[in-house]
Amino acid sequence: MPRPKEFDQELALDKAMELFWQQGYERTSIQDLVEQTGVHRGSLYDTFGDKNQFFLTCLDRFRQVPKYRLFSILEEEGSPKEVLSRFFEKVIDSALGNGTQRRGCFIANTAMELAAIDPGIASRVEAFNLDMESRFYQFLLKAQKDGKMKFHHTLRELSRFLVNTRNGLYVLGKTASDRQSLEDVVKVALSIL
Repeated sequence: MPRPKEFDQELALDKAMELFWQQGYERTSIQDLVEQTGVHRGSLYDTFGDKNQFFLTCLDRFRQVPKYRLFSILEEEGSPKEVLSRFFEKVIDSALGNGTQRRGCFIANTAMELAAIDPGIASRVEAFNLDMESRFYQFLLKAQKDGKMKFHHTLRELSRFLVNTRNGLYVLGKTASDRQSLEDVVKVALSIL
């Protein structure tokens, strides 16, 4: 009879996700994961599979953990532009982090590092982006139905543009020398709405 798992799988996933997020997939070894999670190598393999499968599980976990999502801001009161401005201010805060460790977005980092070479990872990145697109679409649709905004582009086009703006802020935040660079991107993005 197999022994029951003697560790908290969600906690191990969260710790592994943080390590992958900080170091990237390629720079993270199985030994790094053992040390980060405190779980023996054999137990990690038995529970999560190889490093690639473990990483895919971490990507799935990221999509499910609400603390990594800022989209609840889109449900707040205010004009659509005010709400989007607050949303993107939080994205900028997150992108810039504490100024010394700008880790970016786990999904955006993964897209740049691995999506072009791993179909399993690419499908998860696409699913995350489609989820974001859907949230922006619903937000814009409500603004349109409430008569608060008229658009010169389709809602789908604008939703995709907002996804790209959000992802771009995280990428730019990894190297930008000042906050103003990111705020300028948001200013232009909001001007087309």
